[in-house]
Amino acid sequence: MGQTSTKMRDSAVSEASTSMAVALLRLGDLDPALITEWQTLGKKSALANPYFEPWFLIPALRHLDPEGEVRLITVRHRGSGQLMGLVPIVFQKGYAKLPLKHVCVWVHRHCFSGAPLVREGHVSAVFGALFDWIDTRPAGACFFRFAHLPLDETCHRGLENACTDHDRDFRIQEHWRRAILTDGNDIESVLKAAMSGKKRKELRRQERRFAELGRAEMMVRPLTSAEDADTIASRFLHLEYAGWKGSEAEGFPLAGTDAETRFFRELMAGGAKAGAIELVSLDLDDAPVAMLITLKSGTHRAAFKTAYDERYGAYSPGVRVLIEASREMLAGDATVFDSCARAGHPVVDGLWSERVAMAQVNIPAGGKGDRLLLGTAAQIEKLKIGALKRLAREEV
Repeated sequence: MGQTSTKMRDSAVSEASTSMAVALLRLGDLDPALITEWQTLGKKSALANPYFEPWFLIPALRHLDPEGEVRLITVRHRGSGQLMGLVPIVFQKGYAKLPLKHVCVWVHRHCFSGAPLVREGHVSAVFGALFDWIDTRPAGACFFRFAHLPLDETCHRGLENACTDHDRDFRIQEHWRRAILTDGNDIESVLKAAMSGKKRKELRRQERRFAELGRAEMMVRPLTSAEDADTIASRFLHLEYAGWKGSEAEGFPLAGTDAETRFFRELMAGGAKAGAIELVSLDLDDAPVAMLITLKSGTHRAAFKTAYDERYGAYSPGVRVLIEASREMLAGDATVFDSCARAGHPVVDGLWSERVAMAQVNIPAGGKGDRLLLGTAAQIEKLKIGALKRLAREEV
């Protein structure tokens, strides 16, 4: 019975994937009708990803892809023409020191998820359509590289089903675990589990001491207009560049280049118009001391960027805005809050105990030679990654 059920499922996946049509678009190909479809897809995506919604991705394409190398893959149902999936990609010419041409999901340094937008109920079919497309060897590519892919249950199951149906190797080349918070918790239980009573008392003491410095206010609110967003963007850029993120060595400042600043201002304006950006700010006498910008995609929240004034570091302003954002998330309609933090983040990992697997997944084209070449490259890449990690430990 189980075997019959599996065959029926695989047959359904195969039939669904062949009913899909894949197309490549450039930024200049976008028109209002397509953008409207894209917005709807983002709201109904089974794999929530605010970084690939139009209000975020279009500014990234405009300002962070100066050579116009990025393409948008669209997946449509052949019969209805309905947009079923969308993901930005680049064609790359080498991998693991071998001349292997491949397709890679485009993630820039201000993008923390590479999950394709996929209409609910069609995850396996859309992945299958991408596998069929890579079999046509676009630009000579012999495998598809999914970068920065959150392997939650929906994504993992959909990808595995598509791989089984299309006889593909599911190659997780690299993986790490990222802290998340889900709505099955309450903030006090989270804090109690993460912090000793002594630490919680110290945090309350810091809050009281901070309030003695002037008029202190913790504010959580959505951005409501382009003008509002531009004001907040200016304040955030000033705070970020003056603080610990002002150095390239510390972590991707949005004021790193003029192009990044323009990208940030544009996405903030577009996100405010879409009702997709919320600000958490700790102010002292109306001046921000710490700011956290969160992105909204349906019931999904992502902690996009945070910054704080180092002069007030003794009062733990970054921790406090994260706790307040968590409290608001758990009190509202959100179901998942993605920290977007690197593995081992000292603050986030200490507060949140839940994790989601983040991975680079390589899927070869259908030929046996493709599998062999990718397998060889994968071994070389793993050896290189291991050597770099050992070197990093030795340097520390």
